[in-house]
Amino acid sequence: MMRRERLGPPSLASYFFALTSQKRGVNRTAETAIEDEFGALATRSACYCFSDFSEYYDEELEGSCWKYLVALEQPKPVDQLASVKVGVEAIEQRLSRKCGGEFRRTVNIDPGYLTGWQVVLSSVKNHGHRIYLSGGVYSELTLLYRKGRFESLPWTYRDYLSPVVLEFFQELRTVHSRQVKELDARL
Repeated sequence: MMRRERLGPPSLASYFFALTSQKRGVNRTAETAIEDEFGALATRSACYCFSDFSEYYDEELEGSCWKYLVALEQPKPVDQLASVKVGVEAIEQRLSRKCGGEFRRTVNIDPGYLTGWQVVLSSVKNHGHRIYLSGGVYSELTLLYRKGRFESLPWTYRDYLSPVVLEFFQELRTVHSRQVKELDARL
């Protein structure tokens, strides 16, 4: 009897991007750059005031910050997270502006992915709860999906527990589950 191969291809995930800027509402320039690099966008969350949760970007982006999330239309393998983050870093650099001899971002773009079980973010900053991937990129399990809902972890960013974000992830998870079933049915 032949044993089934235990090592298989990476699972598929729905990739999303959190866009933070001083602009209240849709950042078409950043969205277009994301689409040009990674593919069509399918859905967008409502915009919310990120500064209500954290003032982390207020100085760099010069004022109160607004944030929303967008998701790609098509799932991608989970092992592409590091290359997606590297691509996003290049987009942020292209969209930056010169200020006093240095370049400042006009938008912060944080990519991540969602599977049926989790939400994972990428980062260029190391920390005890992050796992190194490659190219200077780390991953962070941010939310777990259990018993029909997303659950936080001790390091989950507060805004990722807001109704706006959780509703976006719930809807994205529904779409993701349908897409994966359709792809599995074709194989």
